[in-house]
Amino acid sequence: MLIKKEIQLILCKFKKILIAYSGGIDSTVLLYNLVQLRKKYPIYLRAIYINHNLNYQSNDWMKFCFLQCKKWNISFLYENINIKIKSNIEQYYREKRYQIFQNFIKKKEILVTAHHLDDQYETFFLSLKRGSGPKGLSGMSKIKIINNIKLFRPLININKKQIFYYAIKKKLKWIEDPSNKDIKYDRNFLRNIILPKITNRWPFFKNSVIKSIKNCQEQEDLLTDLINPVLIKLIQKDNSLFIKPLYNYSIIKRNFIIRKWIEYNKYYSMPSRKALFIIWNEIVCCKNNNNSQIKIGKYSIRKYKNYLFCIKYFPCLKNKILLWKNLKIPFLLPNKLGKLIILYFNINYKKQSIYIRKPKYNEIIYIKFNITGKYYFNNFKNKKNINNIWKNLSIPKWKREQIPLLFYNNKFIAELENKLITQEGKATFSKKDNFFIFWDKIY
Repeated sequence: MLIKKEIQLILCKFKKILIAYSGGIDSTVLLYNLVQLRKKYPIYLRAIYINHNLNYQSNDWMKFCFLQCKKWNISFLYENINIKIKSNIEQYYREKRYQIFQNFIKKKEILVTAHHLDDQYETFFLSLKRGSGPKGLSGMSKIKIINNIKLFRPLININKKQIFYYAIKKKLKWIEDPSNKDIKYDRNFLRNIILPKITNRWPFFKNSVIKSIKNCQEQEDLLTDLINPVLIKLIQKDNSLFIKPLYNYSIIKRNFIIRKWIEYNKYYSMPSRKALFIIWNEIVCCKNNNNSQIKIGKYSIRKYKNYLFCIKYFPCLKNKILLWKNLKIPFLLPNKLGKLIILYFNINYKKQSIYIRKPKYNEIIYIKFNITGKYYFNNFKNKKNINNIWKNLSIPKWKREQIPLLFYNNKFIAELENKLITQEGKATFSKKDNFFIFWDKIY
């Protein structure tokens, strides 16, 4: 087998394996090795082909992969990506692939990919182009967690020549994707134009880069070990970062802490120097109440009191007004906030639901977000400003913006997060005129 014994032992421990299978030489060699490993150990194999629809032959390639998996008795899955974009193509499709993997991966199943040593070599140069530090220049790790998926790269220390000769020796068949020659993609430009010239001039250069990658990995590991005791004290149970001590640290130290904290929050595209400057000067050091934020990819960095939060970015719902037409059907909320369910008998959800009056025959139910104003809530004698209530409950502004508010026509009935019921929504003495509303946050 091409995979070394130590890697075989790691793979067989996982037992359930999902391989990203494109039909190319690298993933074909990896799949063949996994099939051989299955003969020795009780592992369950599945393969997934992702059709990017960038080539007219892509459906034929999917069929090839399906027949190959059928021949080797492997469960075969496939998914399509149909959205076309013109910029940041490689990054976009990479993100889409991992979203798909997340949808298909099973509990205790590991994802394996066919990244090899030459991919590592190319990644170093791509990171260098972006101006990365030791973290970026340390390349791809053998094992990594991405989007809660455990990713393993069994071929990461094996070069392309070894893979090619192995495939020839075992008489394997694979797909040759012509787009691998298209130099409009950065990786292909490096692979086909730049790196061959470097290797021709300096045959030892690839080995030197691999050594540099290992040095960067060791340096990053050392820095992480040194900063972890501080980081553990600063990171809170809700994954926020306590920022008060950062004012006493050097720029280098605080930037490294913020980077590591963002990584801890499972966001893997590290912020640039410019982004770190904005995080510190416009968010951490911001004294006014404009609730500044910076968007990094699909996440947003925001401050509340003495804490930084790394939260998934969702569009603002401030002016969103949603109509709930059929009360017999659960109402699906935007931004993956879950759904609202009306219950007439509340046995299992008593603590999580609110008890209010039903709408009258001429009242229509609306869901709104992020309102202002004073209202009579629950048993308060005086009107209370809803924003002041949220402040007293220490609810950050971005969380307030995502709380569904129930209206009958223009009458504010209830705030569904903290069970704030207005006088207009108060349940009547007649049980038949009331119901429970349960906010199911599981999406």
